Amino acid sequence: METEGSGASRAGGEGIHNEDAYLVEEGMGLYVVCDGASNASAGEIAAGIATEALEEFVARSDEELDLRWGWIARPFVAEAMTFAMASVRDAERNNPELRGLATTVTMLLTHGNIGIIGHRGDSRAYLFRYGRAHQLTVDHELTEAAGNGGDGEVDCDVFAIDLKPGDTIVLCTDGAEQVIEDEAIARAVATLSPRLLASRIVGAAHRFNPECDATAVVVRLRRENERGWIGLSDRPRGTTFGHTLEYA
Repeated sequence: METEGSGASRAGGEGIHNEDAYLVEEGMGLYVVCDGASNASAGEIAAGIATEALEEFVARSDEELDLRWGWIARPFVAEAMTFAMASVRDAERNNPELRGLATTVTMLLTHGNIGIIGHRGDSRAYLFRYGRAHQLTVDHELTEAAGNGGDGEVDCDVFAIDLKPGDTIVLCTDGAEQVIEDEAIARAVATLSPRLLASRIVGAAHRFNPECDATAVVVRLRRENERGWIGLSDRPRGTTFGHTLEYA
């Protein structure tokens, strides 16, 4: 199956830096959202570094990855997440003015009907299937190292999901989470392209809270040789994925 993806982002408030970043690489099946944070108000630097690092890591892979095999795919995504976090820490060490640099990372790497989620922080991944939204990720609290005697790190969650034609996955930062469960968004999933749906989510989030950065990446799974949007008509089949919350 092929994936089609698009993203949208909007800064909170006028004249304020957008500390979110996102990546849509359909050719690699790589989709990312990051929400940066920093004591120095340079969260956009952390988000940008992590996003670029993930793209670099996946692009430079020397082997043809077969994500159908979890014993290959999950460690690869875990290594990619570790590389991204190390890149952010290196930037902090090399620039004292960036002390406290941190970012969330939520990524999706797809191959055929398999998707691998890598997740750290309180951005989220949702699966829309048959008109229902499933929250795939669990929020992590990122505590900064300053004054806590720790390294400010949490373990990354990495898990696989079985994808079906017609599935839509939404990766979003916390500024967009409040509108994901809205019935209007659920209806729009079945009718709008990824580009328009991402824009709709971000627009709704901005109306809900104009002061908060909001970013959404929308990925849909298409049937082979099928044009346009895929309807959600078949009965759902049992799936296995980590930490799932189901919404009506």
